[in-house]
Amino acid sequence: MSERTSEAAGPPPSADGAGPSVPADRAGGRHASTTQAARMLANRYLLEERVASGGMASVWRGHDEVLARTVAVKVLHDHLAADDDFRERFRREAIAAAKLAHPGVVSLYDTGRDGDATFLVMEFVDGATLKDLLADRGRLPVAEGCGIAERVGRALDYAHKRGLVHRDVKPANILIGSDGTVKVADFGIAKADQADDLTKTGMVLGTAAYVAPEQIRGEKVDGAADQYALALVLYEVLAGRQPFKADSPVATAAQRLERDAPPVRSLRPDAPRGLNAVLARGMAREPTDRYPTTAAFADALAPFANDDDDATAALVTTPFAHRPQLDDEALTAVGDESRPAPLRSRGGPDDERRRTERRGIGAVLLLLAAAAVLVGVALFSGVIQAPEGFPILDARERAEPTEEALQAPVEDGRPLPLDAAALSIFDPATVAGFTGGDGRENDADLPNLVDGDPTTSWETVGYDSAGFGNLKPGVGFILDLGAPTRVDDVALTATRPGIAFDVRAADQVSDDAEGWQVLGGTESAGERTTIGPEGEITARFLLVYIRQLQPDGGRFRGGFSEVTVTGAPGSDGSADAG
Repeated sequence: MSERTSEAAGPPPSADGAGPSVPADRAGGRHASTTQAARMLANRYLLEERVASGGMASVWRGHDEVLARTVAVKVLHDHLAADDDFRERFRREAIAAAKLAHPGVVSLYDTGRDGDATFLVMEFVDGATLKDLLADRGRLPVAEGCGIAERVGRALDYAHKRGLVHRDVKPANILIGSDGTVKVADFGIAKADQADDLTKTGMVLGTAAYVAPEQIRGEKVDGAADQYALALVLYEVLAGRQPFKADSPVATAAQRLERDAPPVRSLRPDAPRGLNAVLARGMAREPTDRYPTTAAFADALAPFANDDDDATAALVTTPFAHRPQLDDEALTAVGDESRPAPLRSRGGPDDERRRTERRGIGAVLLLLAAAAVLVGVALFSGVIQAPEGFPILDARERAEPTEEALQAPVEDGRPLPLDAAALSIFDPATVAGFTGGDGRENDADLPNLVDGDPTTSWETVGYDSAGFGNLKPGVGFILDLGAPTRVDDVALTATRPGIAFDVRAADQVSDDAEGWQVLGGTESAGERTTIGPEGEITARFLLVYIRQLQPDGGRFRGGFSEVTVTGAPGSDGSADAG
């Protein structure tokens, strides 16, 4: 690809679509599709009809006069095309994106300049954007939505393996072809993972509604940010709305720094229970808590997906070539410079109150710094407008956390994403002095413990007495945290208050309950019980072990509706079982 100048081509279409307009082909459409007298770019690309317009560029259906094919031409808005640094970054990253050859990625054919116009030439997809489908239908069936997200995840993983991160995954950048194909668009604004920044700010583009927490914090961004955005997109597809919504893009983005999304089943009761856990992990606030790759995320979605391409094709109601003008969400620019993580400390029980206070202060300072960076850089780019009276920071004067903020532990442990696949029953067949178990205990209900829905639960089978009818000393379930993890506490919601249970930890699974280290327990559980070790413990496996049941209509049972583990990845203080 090379830059070219066409003196005879004439000026490109203006960013605001000035010129004659005609109604959209679609009767009763919400917008108007704009056309102008045909213009030629680089003596090759004839612009025929504008089909979309967003905060960054306008997209035209065009014709390649050399290869005699229909193409999509994206023309940068004037204020971005006039920025030398942005234009050079755009050109370099477009070249990197053009190396992608995958059926799930919109192909990038060319990039260039014609006079003041900077443009990309891409594959033309006859279909609709996912954003259009959501606007038409509100939300999609679970299987179809998961199928779309699965295919997007595999396309993103292909790019990640080649060092390219999209950074702006959103419904408007996911195209559904009339033949049922699913393609990711706009890799032209992605940033090559290994590319050097061309400016001090290290600005990248991302839509406020979908940027990952690490983007807001100004940390290094990799494929985990794309996974987070894709999980938010799927949540919106299933729930009919975004999980985070506030009065401004800054407030919306900041919400993700301080809380998790509500379970999707709270808005979509017909969603499978296990899907809650998959989405929760994909939307985890810390990148290390998400799936290791977007391919792994796609694998987790596969059981919930519909592989019937005809079903996806049926979603398309209007060809992409005739879609009306789009009003894209405000784009915000965020930094990607690496910086040290805030220092964290962990004391004994006497320090808990002071630690909680400092944690609150640190979180507030981090939110203020993130908001300042988010707003300041975005305003510098001219992409969003701040409310009157809001303090504005120049992008070259980034807000840095104060020493006090760096010393305050922003997080001293967080809820860990728990995967239903990591749950198993603990019911040993051989126990000295007892008959022993059969290894089964309503196994199918285990996912209810981590589905985020308090109305679902896992319970033991019915026994003849509170002591398991002398068949066994107890029964429970094992949580595999996937790696050695610092365990701060385990919170459980009991279905039958009054049961006796304890929480145990180990680095390896043992069939002997006595081979696990007891972290704590209760002889009469309340509705919500939190168990925490006295010192710092790191373990991979946790055992919730019920020792006494409660009456239930002539039988005795025990169980839980929710379990939450708070902690952080760690390698010290391993459980010394035995």
